[in-house]
Amino acid sequence: MEVLAKKTAIDGITFKTQTLQEHTEWVVYEVMNLIDSSSLDLIALKTGFVKEKIIDLIFFGAYFHDIGKATKEFQSTINSGKKSFHSLYSASVVANITDFEYQEDDLCINLLMLSVLTHHTLLPYTVLDAKCNFLDEAESFFHKYKDIYQKCLRKECKYEFSFEILEDVKFEIEAVEDDLKEVQKIEKLRYLYAYISGILNLADWLASARFSHTKPTVIFETVPNKHSFCSKLTFDKLRDFQENLSQSDTSVLVEIPTGEGKTEGSLLWTINNIKNKNSKIIYTLPTQTTSNKLYERVQNFFDKKECGLIHSSAKIYLEKKYEMENGVVDEIFKSDFLLSKSFNKPLTVSTIDSLLKYFINIGRFNIATKNFLNSVIIIDEVHSYDFKLMGFLKRFLELCNEFEVKVCLMSASIPNQIKRFLGIENYTFVTQNELFEKKANEIIKKDNLLDNELDFIKEKFESEKNILIIRNTVKSATETYKKLKNMGIENIVLYHSTFKKIDRTKKEELIFEKLKSSNLFILVATQIVEISLDIDFDIMFTDNAPIDALIQRFGRVNRKKIAEKKGEIYIYFVANPLPYREVILDLTFETIQDGYFELGEYVKWLNKVYDKLFNDDIETKNSFTRLFDDAYKKYDKTLKKLHGIEKSNDNYDLRDTDETKNDYLLYEDYTNENIDPKNYYEYTISLPYWLEKKYLHPLSPEKEAQIFYKVLKLDYTFDEGVIINDQQSIEFI
Repeated sequence: MEVLAKKTAIDGITFKTQTLQEHTEWVVYEVMNLIDSSSLDLIALKTGFVKEKIIDLIFFGAYFHDIGKATKEFQSTINSGKKSFHSLYSASVVANITDFEYQEDDLCINLLMLSVLTHHTLLPYTVLDAKCNFLDEAESFFHKYKDIYQKCLRKECKYEFSFEILEDVKFEIEAVEDDLKEVQKIEKLRYLYAYISGILNLADWLASARFSHTKPTVIFETVPNKHSFCSKLTFDKLRDFQENLSQSDTSVLVEIPTGEGKTEGSLLWTINNIKNKNSKIIYTLPTQTTSNKLYERVQNFFDKKECGLIHSSAKIYLEKKYEMENGVVDEIFKSDFLLSKSFNKPLTVSTIDSLLKYFINIGRFNIATKNFLNSVIIIDEVHSYDFKLMGFLKRFLELCNEFEVKVCLMSASIPNQIKRFLGIENYTFVTQNELFEKKANEIIKKDNLLDNELDFIKEKFESEKNILIIRNTVKSATETYKKLKNMGIENIVLYHSTFKKIDRTKKEELIFEKLKSSNLFILVATQIVEISLDIDFDIMFTDNAPIDALIQRFGRVNRKKIAEKKGEIYIYFVANPLPYREVILDLTFETIQDGYFELGEYVKWLNKVYDKLFNDDIETKNSFTRLFDDAYKKYDKTLKKLHGIEKSNDNYDLRDTDETKNDYLLYEDYTNENIDPKNYYEYTISLPYWLEKKYLHPLSPEKEAQIFYKVLKLDYTFDEGVIINDQQSIEFI
């Protein structure tokens, strides 16, 4: 009898099949390609397992992972299309192979059984029907392990295994789970398990994708080098800091002003530090918008097939791109996206949240961890993170140091206080002093409210200048926009957080289109533009804000720092400090001076404010301690709770958000028959959950389950976003 492992429809009538032997050999081939000496040496050093033993463990995991398909039950279900439990059946065979056990004091955990058991579903494992009847062909397949071992590893196989079937594998699985609860030193087990199971899981996916002709790119076709990278640059000569980064072989802290080529420099650093074709480059940013923009940009330097994107909305963004280029989202896209979600692409652009979450066992943490061990990581815009996320980041940086994963931290300026808390003050420091000697903008402080200066803003606009206005709340930004419209200014755009996702994309495209044209315009926005948009204006009018936020805003005017185009920045006193704390606004306004300064002066202001804040303000110190310390400890607490290797639900908020928000669908879109429900996410808006009390449109439980979103009855326009006219209108951030 021919034992099948795979079956797929070709045209609805004809089926293509693959034997267990062929699929197994394909998986073994893939695992051998995924083992690299660098990661292997590290795992052996950190876990105490001999390298050859780890290779053998991975090989036998690959060879036996699907032996459970050689059962009457699976062969029946592969034809009927019903679900089978072949991982359980396979585990019942390898449970009796005791050569690969993790031992901790009196505990003994069979890693071969564990990796085979979880190659589809990670722990905690729900034991279903483990009863099965193996075919006669199963034993003959089993005993071919020596031949395949010798063929793949090119040496004699000295293992002597007997084909035995454990009658009650359920008991064995429960015993493993009990043992894990007693393991105190979970780190060795976590990394050993993640490495071997990550390779097995990924190899199984790749072999299946090869069968369906949807196999994605997961290794560099050619290891990138400095010469090939530089040939794609739009400038002829590297800056000094870029040259230094291209030669650095340590973790680095890069402080360079905005718009001076940090991205190119950091990528040169990664190229100098990747070790082999299996190496991974991970580039993280604070927001989805900045991640999307960088994803497009890195494709100028790397093959598009080698680039991936990870954040919560990445699928929608990538689907739209793929549809534009290929007409329809097909199985090739689905396979590529599935594998890219756990950092399998040679180069992955990601939000920082998406990377950090894997280290508290979210999703396929084992594959992500396996990739992490052979990665070089760029963390951009470090200054932009709140105290809570800084705590997670500090623990992550410690793990990078422990496992010799090199990191490039980047910012235009990081307060010395934050460097100390993150433990990065001793990183190799890369900067270029003359870049901070440049001047860009005249700073003018105004002891007045911005609302009182609209005539002055109109006057500046009429003098033929592109104007950027940044307000601290959605409410104030919207009111400013409406007042300027009423004053006769037509070429004006409002941009903030309460637009539909699809309209935010359109707004961004509109902003860039207007900046490229010769027609002057005014952009009224909130702090959403501090990081998310790479924009350049002539004059800025801004509410006072924390010093680090203001420095980010400064970078949106005269971005190229051309002396002949000296910008003007007007900073206004605010009557209501929200969403910030009054103490940091007062310190910032007190510290900033009027004048035309070198960029280095901004860094001095930054450190002066943060030094006073942490030394003199008890509330800041208490808030920092509470948020930073809790987040820092969360990693180890979570892993202890999960016994090191159990999978966790994705319910961790890494950011310090006082106000809980949800994604809502507006009633006008819910009732619009021209909108396909599968595209509802694009029409959602992130809003405070308490709006449900007054504006919720009730749905039946069945309907709510179908669309996944609650529906709000709120007015909305493309120009202004969500409109709330009642007296309880909040100042949306």
